[in-house]
Amino acid sequence: MVLNHIKIHRILKTYSFFFSGVLLIAFFLSLNSCNPKNNTASYLLKGQAFFYNSNLDSAQFYFYKILESDSNNAVAINQLAEIHFRKVEIGKSLMFFNRSISIDSTNEESFFKIAEIKLFLGDYKSVFININKGLRINERKPEAYFMKGVAYKHVGDTNKAISSFKTAIELKHDFAKVYYELGLLLTLQNDPLAIEYYKRGIEVSPEDTGLKYSLAWSYNRFNNFGEADKAYNNVVREFPSYVEAKLNYAVFKYNLNQVDTALLLCNQVLDDDSLNYSILNLKGTILKEKGRLNELQKIKDKLRFVNSQLDF
Repeated sequence: MVLNHIKIHRILKTYSFFFSGVLLIAFFLSLNSCNPKNNTASYLLKGQAFFYNSNLDSAQFYFYKILESDSNNAVAINQLAEIHFRKVEIGKSLMFFNRSISIDSTNEESFFKIAEIKLFLGDYKSVFININKGLRINERKPEAYFMKGVAYKHVGDTNKAISSFKTAIELKHDFAKVYYELGLLLTLQNDPLAIEYYKRGIEVSPEDTGLKYSLAWSYNRFNNFGEADKAYNNVVREFPSYVEAKLNYAVFKYNLNQVDTALLLCNQVLDDDSLNYSILNLKGTILKEKGRLNELQKIKDKLRFVNSQLDF
C-alpha cells in the first residue's frame, strides 16, 4: 500500500477527530507495519502525529529523516520551517521557508511567515517585500494586512497603517487586535471614530481586557469623562487584578478632584503590590494635600526604599 501526500492528509483529517494525545500517535505509528517499504510516508505520518500533539522535537526528528532520502520534500520542509519558528530558532526557520519558496514560488504562506519573522526582527523593508509577494498570490489574507499595518505604524506612516488595518477587518470582521490598533491610532490622531472601533472590537471579543481598558482611555482623551468613568469602573470591576487600569483610574479620579475614590484605588493596588512606585507617588500626593503627614512619611520611606533598589 503506497501512501502519497494527499492520502496522508486525508487520513489525518478523517481520524484526528477520533484520536487524541498518545492514542493518536500510537495509531499513526502502527501504520508503519502496513507499509514497511515506504519510509517517507511512514516518517511523514509519525512527524505529523507528533506535531499535532505539540511534541516538536520528535516531529522534527522524523521530518529530518525524510530529507535524508528526499531533500526536496515540500511537506517536510514546510513543517520544519514551522517547527523551528515555534521553537524561536529564527535562522533555521528562515532557511526552510526560503527553501519552500525555491521549490514552490506560489506558496504564499511562506512569504507571510518570512514577513512575520522580519517584523519580529524589525526589518520593515523585508516585511513589505515579502507581504507584497504573498498578496500577489493571495490578496485576501487579513493577517498579512495586519502585519503590514503594524510595520507601517513602526515606520511612522500612520495613514497607511490605518488603511491596512481597515482592509484587514473588511476581510475578517472578528479580528479583535485590529480593532485595538485602529482605536489606538485614531485616538492619537484625535479622531473620535476610535471609540466606534473599540466598541466593535469589544462586540467581537467581549472578554478582551485591553480593548475595554483602551475604550476608557480613549473616552478620557476625548474629554468624555462620564463615559470614561463608566468604562474604567467596568474594567476594574471585571478585572480586579489589572494594576495598570486601577492606576489610571486613580489618576482619572484625582484629576476630577475625587480624591477619596482615588485614594481607595491606590490602597487596593498597594494591597497586592505594596511597592508600586507610581501608586505610591500618587498616594503621597493625595496624603500631602490632605495634611496626613504621618502617613505621608511612611510613603516617603517606601519610595526611598524602591529608589535604593533601582540604584544597585
